[in-house]
Amino acid sequence: MQAIATALSWLNEAPRQRRGARILQVAVGLLLWFRVATEFRYASYFWGPHGIGYGNTRALFGAWISRHVDVVFKTEAGTQFVIASLGVAAIGLVLARFGRVSAALALFSSLLLEGRLPELLDGGDNITRIVLLYMLFLLPATASPRPRSFAVFVHNVAILAIGLQLGTLYLTSGFMKASGTRWNQGTALYLVSQVEWFSLPSSRWIFRNPFVTTAATYGTIFFQLWFPIAVFSRLKGLWIAAGIGIHLGIALTMGLVPFSTVMIGLELFLITDSEWTTIATWLKRQRTRLISTGVLRRLSPVARPTEETS
Repeated sequence: MQAIATALSWLNEAPRQRRGARILQVAVGLLLWFRVATEFRYASYFWGPHGIGYGNTRALFGAWISRHVDVVFKTEAGTQFVIASLGVAAIGLVLARFGRVSAALALFSSLLLEGRLPELLDGGDNITRIVLLYMLFLLPATASPRPRSFAVFVHNVAILAIGLQLGTLYLTSGFMKASGTRWNQGTALYLVSQVEWFSLPSSRWIFRNPFVTTAATYGTIFFQLWFPIAVFSRLKGLWIAAGIGIHLGIALTMGLVPFSTVMIGLELFLITDSEWTTIATWLKRQRTRLISTGVLRRLSPVARPTEETS
């Protein structure tokens, strides 16, 4: 009973992860804007009436809704409107303008594009859509809700859902890797890095080193399997830093910038508001110490003599 009371208190007292949620919102907005910036010029080819897109949203929305929304791809203007709407939503998320409306518009536009051409998706699209769904229930960045209100409860449930989704994602991926032959042999990253479709040519030499490949392969499995446990221990900071490093590596070696962006946003999302405050205080203290010792003297304002004082 004590555990239930503690959980209810956590959900009701005050909105959690306000800074982390804002960082995640910016990350999702940036990755969506990256997609718009790189794909807008090819919108007609991908999703237009004469393009390679062939699908519909029947599996997502049902036959009746699908019949009415899929007509947007019957014209070039309609196709351009959908991806432009995604761009507007991305800007709204980055600037924290109409957060829930922007999340809803981004989610709807993404689902339309997915239904039209599902083959264009990468590993980050699934988690992005799930996060956008939960963002519909997050409090706006500037909101000051009354403690123990229903809005606070719904916000915290969405926060909890996002965290559980990330833990599930890592744990599932870790178990799948652990049961894979190439991952057990320690050669998975080498094989992926040498495939033209999955890697950037400039980074292939890194994984030709057997020590690097073996360590990175087994290290990835270890990181993912222990992630749900490590984030509740003193190793939380180390695991978050390792996760950011892994996804930066994925962006640089495989070119999966949208996937890496949302995953880094989710890593930073796990840092609590009190931990952000502690980090900011520590950084300010270190800056003050460096300035006082003269290392960063140039960062502090220097009084210049005036005609009156000279």
